[in-house]
Amino acid sequence: MSRLFTIIFTIFTTLTSFAVSAPKNIILLIGDGMGYAEIALTRAYEFNGDEGLFIDTMKNSGSVIVKQLMIDDPSKIEFTGESASGGTTISTGNRTSSGRVAVRAEDGAHYKTILEEAQERGFKTGLVTTSIITDATPASFAAHAQNRYCFTQSSSACNTHNDRPIIEQMLDQNVDVMLGGGYNLLAATVREGSTVKKKAENLGYTVVTDRKSLFDLNYGTKTLGVFSNGHMPVEWVGPGGKGADFVKVDDNRVVIFPNAAACELNPAHKGTPRLEEMSKFALESLKNEGAGFFLMIEGASIDKQAHIAKPCGTIGEMLAFDRSVKMAVEFAKEHGDTAVIVTADHGQATQVIYKPETYDGSPIRRDLIPGLYQLLLTRGGHELGVYYGTNNINDQAHTGVNVPIHTYGMDNAYSLMGVIQQTKIYGAMKEFLFN
Repeated sequence: MSRLFTIIFTIFTTLTSFAVSAPKNIILLIGDGMGYAEIALTRAYEFNGDEGLFIDTMKNSGSVIVKQLMIDDPSKIEFTGESASGGTTISTGNRTSSGRVAVRAEDGAHYKTILEEAQERGFKTGLVTTSIITDATPASFAAHAQNRYCFTQSSSACNTHNDRPIIEQMLDQNVDVMLGGGYNLLAATVREGSTVKKKAENLGYTVVTDRKSLFDLNYGTKTLGVFSNGHMPVEWVGPGGKGADFVKVDDNRVVIFPNAAACELNPAHKGTPRLEEMSKFALESLKNEGAGFFLMIEGASIDKQAHIAKPCGTIGEMLAFDRSVKMAVEFAKEHGDTAVIVTADHGQATQVIYKPETYDGSPIRRDLIPGLYQLLLTRGGHELGVYYGTNNINDQAHTGVNVPIHTYGMDNAYSLMGVIQQTKIYGAMKEFLFN
């Protein structure tokens, strides 16, 4: 009897131990500037406004309230956000002011990020982005700075607060896989006197700068991949490479519309790894039966193209992001114990509208249409009017709209459903990974 009890007890404790120690993974996908309007634009162009995006199929959904602290007075709220403050809120659960990366607004004190906490517990980590690798969103998980543009030692943005360069912090953080843009960073001098590239190699990174070299690597290689000089080229451009422009009005104050035209592939993207390809490499490299992982994937130029009023660029990057979401969920289904979280840091200025019309039977006045407009021909052959009117012609501003959140595979998904504060995302990730 005692022998039988011993056997049963051994089996029970073994199973219990396995259940407790079984690795968990989080794949966090951030669509930079991906508000509901950017999703609606993509859905309209590609699917005639019907459900068609993969994120449309994700059942556990919520709506995230975005806020940040004012720069001049952090005791007051600013009812919009940007990538540094939004990235910090998601990665640490703390709000900060515009331009600050994982630091407290009042004094620059460091907030510990979810990536850092994961590493302390033996998790593998990765950062994938279509921006320069040191940009605000990836930096918010693996660096701390009072100025988001303190990229390298030579950056003037480092001088104000004597911040340590972000690229050096990210390398020293020992992130297992970092992929994005920025091979111009490689030649920058580091404080030890060598270059970024040499420092990375000394830390055990394999540095790659093109798509083929990335695919030639064995999964599991500690990798720094940078595939463009700055931000990575977008997949789509507008007809003739153009974006939105001021509405033209003739001498009789009648609106002149160009013919609607379709988006085009961007020839500059040829040879560049796609977001889902970089994401696949990261996932295959990080999966490990002995340890969990944390991976952040950013579709960065959903936002950047909206800033310059180029809806086709936004649409192409939204579709690339959506493909990456699908791949992440498929990975989670196959491997188990993997949570997928899809959200945005803030909204953007995109609006889907009618053609500007004559009002009250009177010829239209130019000053009634102050923003930028583009007429696109959708995949289904319909006209799609896109409008921007939040800032000057060179830079459209973020908006204070709620942003979506979708989850898969989270046993605590309920905490991210309904209308929630952006600060709750960090807590939900921490609870899933470490409890």
